[in-house]
Amino acid sequence: MSTSNIASMFSVDAEQSVIGGLLLQPASFDLIGDVLDEKDFYVESHRLIYRQIALMLHQGRPVDVVTVADELDMAGESERTGGLACLGEIANNTPGAANIRRYAEVVRDKRLLRDLQAAASEVADLARQAGPETAAQRIEAAQEKLLALSAKQRAQHEPEEIGAALPRMLEAIEKRRERKGQIAGLPTGFTDLDRITNGLHRGDLVIVAGRPSMGKSCFALNIAENVAIDGGTALVFSLEMSADQLTERSTASIGGISLSVLRSGELMEDDYIRLSSALRKLHTAKLVIDDSPAPTMAQMRARARRIQRKSGLDLIVVDYIQLIGSTDFRKVGNRNEEIGQITRGLKLLARELGVPVIALSQLSREVEKRPDKRPMMSDLRESGAIEQDADLILMAYRDEYYNPAGSFKGLAEILIRKHRQGELGDVRLAFQGEFARFRNVSPDAWQHAMVTAREKAQAAKPMARRRIAGD
Repeated sequence: MSTSNIASMFSVDAEQSVIGGLLLQPASFDLIGDVLDEKDFYVESHRLIYRQIALMLHQGRPVDVVTVADELDMAGESERTGGLACLGEIANNTPGAANIRRYAEVVRDKRLLRDLQAAASEVADLARQAGPETAAQRIEAAQEKLLALSAKQRAQHEPEEIGAALPRMLEAIEKRRERKGQIAGLPTGFTDLDRITNGLHRGDLVIVAGRPSMGKSCFALNIAENVAIDGGTALVFSLEMSADQLTERSTASIGGISLSVLRSGELMEDDYIRLSSALRKLHTAKLVIDDSPAPTMAQMRARARRIQRKSGLDLIVVDYIQLIGSTDFRKVGNRNEEIGQITRGLKLLARELGVPVIALSQLSREVEKRPDKRPMMSDLRESGAIEQDADLILMAYRDEYYNPAGSFKGLAEILIRKHRQGELGDVRLAFQGEFARFRNVSPDAWQHAMVTAREKAQAAKPMARRRIAGD
């Protein structure tokens, strides 16, 4: 790189103007603290001085030329920073702090240019280096590097008084009124769930949890199918099942064809009619499946952004949290902390892309030790982080799994255990495992199951008493 190109990668004047502004008016740090950090400075002495000023302000200590020079001297950094004489010269050459925000933006912009230069060099190395990676894999790695650089850009978002938000709220209320009872968020296709939640909302992290065989993957996939068939775009990160398996399940669900029939290939004439109908619907549906094993949050974010740019995006499903790779996270102390970073990443992804993210999670085995096996919040594995970051927590429960001869065969419950913006409740659905699908159920069907269960329980009591008497 030529000398002129190197010089364009940083601005000594802007860096000194930031430092000088802080020395003259320490309170101006409030104008730039959300824009800069010490790594944004190119000149080492400026980086050390800025770090010392930020530390002193954080500790509530006075900042001026003399106090900062004294602190740097005690820290053994006087020689590297130029000492009192250098600080005095910087302060004297700075006209004031009135434009410090602009100076900080220049410093930050130069840092991003240097990072872009480094990323470009790394991308060039990716193309040149020998290795087993395909061109497509190298292109994806290059995209991830550039997306990671894009994420470093801090949004120029200023806090606002609540009065400024009122017009937006009133506009939203008016739009809801005009919809005359229609769902405000993204419909799931399940009537009672949409009634309680008013649909899934942009930026929300939705957790669907359950023990194995409760149908949580099936339930989440059904929502994605409903969104896609209704004209939206749903992206499913399937970390457990392959794209072929999910395609087979979606075909069974939408066509009402038995999974076992699809897998055996023994289709009857009626099955072919239903298969043809399902294929027509799926062919035009924007249901995107990514079955990469153990993707990292950075990879998922990059792929979701590409889908959004290409065709729009209405919903993301992640199946499931505990299988997300952690190679892009700093080393953490335990699994709880790692899950915490993952759930925070999913929540940030939802907010950044402006779509609801449904993430599946396992439940602990403690559920199996209780007489009533309906899951509770405390049953979430690594529950602290998940509970904190989630906006909506749904737990799947099927009594039939534990009581095959019971009255709730073919029925399921979706238990709303957390709802940040609304009420809790229980959603009753029909479960058709043969077709890999949940369906809305009539209140009469559920009421009939409840009555039958009570009658069986009443009938069992005399029998139990007779057995005791016989003993």
